[in-house]
Amino acid sequence: FSNYLSSQAAATAMKQGSNQGLRFMWFNEYKRIVTNNGEKPLTPIMGLFGGMSAGCFSTLGNNPFDVVKTRMQGSKSAQYSSTLDCFKQIIAKEGFGAFYTGVLPRLGRVVPGQGIIFMSFETIQSTLEKNFRIFKS
Repeated sequence: FSNYLSSQAAATAMKQGSNQGLRFMWFNEYKRIVTNNGEKPLTPIMGLFGGMSAGCFSTLGNNPFDVVKTRMQGSKSAQYSSTLDCFKQIIAKEGFGAFYTGVLPRLGRVVPGQGIIFMSFETIQSTLEKNFRIFKS
């Protein structure tokens, strides 16, 4: 049980950690550039495009971890002794391209979703900061 849990937990932590890290790193850098370090406001359309590009970047950057996580949680997970073993077996048996299995449907889900989420967050945050003293930085 502990091996099962640690393998699953490691795969999930790598997938989620890389996903969020890449996504927010990209969006923060995008926002810094398009607003000229905060000198210009971030418009809703800029937030939409920033979120979409962040979703694309994070998906492409962390799909290998997603594939490993999915395999470690699947019905054939017993064939892997660890998360690292899963990585090694995929490379040896299927090649690097296997790490991008399912990337297109995932992009189709993540890209518009992240665009909407980041646009909404930035718009709501900006509205609150403009209208309520408690939210001003």
